[in-house]
Amino acid sequence: MSQRADGRENRLRLIEAAEAIFANEGFDVPLEAIAKSAGVSRMTFYRHFQDRESLCFAIFERNIVKLEEMATRLQSDPNAFALLLDALADMFASDYGLVEGLTRQQTHQDQLNSLRQRVVELLSAPLVRARDFGLIKDDFQLNDLYILIDMLGAAVGVGSIEARRARVSRALMISTSGFTPPPTTPTFIPSSPADGATNETKL
Repeated sequence: MSQRADGRENRLRLIEAAEAIFANEGFDVPLEAIAKSAGVSRMTFYRHFQDRESLCFAIFERNIVKLEEMATRLQSDPNAFALLLDALADMFASDYGLVEGLTRQQTHQDQLNSLRQRVVELLSAPLVRARDFGLIKDDFQLNDLYILIDMLGAAVGVGSIEARRARVSRALMISTSGFTPPPTTPTFIPSSPADGATNETKL
């Protein structure tokens, strides 16, 4: 493996190790634990990431790229909006510690807002398509996506990743019930009486 390819592999291993550890142990886990899990030295860690925050944003970037690629694959699917929301909810549950940690420091709000804007943009076309197919109410507008994203983020809370996934899944179900039309009730068509049958009751 070339030195450049080896560097890319180490960077990816750090990102994957960090995402798993942050999800289970929180934002403040020692960076040495991440390097050890990735199988690299502390020096290699700092060759790729200058601090905890730059590693966090690398995780966010990777996950949003995945969502963008998913949106592209589903661009002709009227159900893409719902599928992307499910994936976004799972991302919130996994990465909640990162958002909470960066927000707590109050020094990265512009970068977080930029990532949030990208999420809104990748959801916009699928939302319009779902609305055109009658899967979303007409009064649910693009600007409502900001509210929806904030609501999902606020619903995650703390606890195990399983508990976080359960909460954000429940929050998504409650939210979507407000902007999806009720299922169409089929018209009742009475069956025809059988040959020779009557509606009279025989004594």
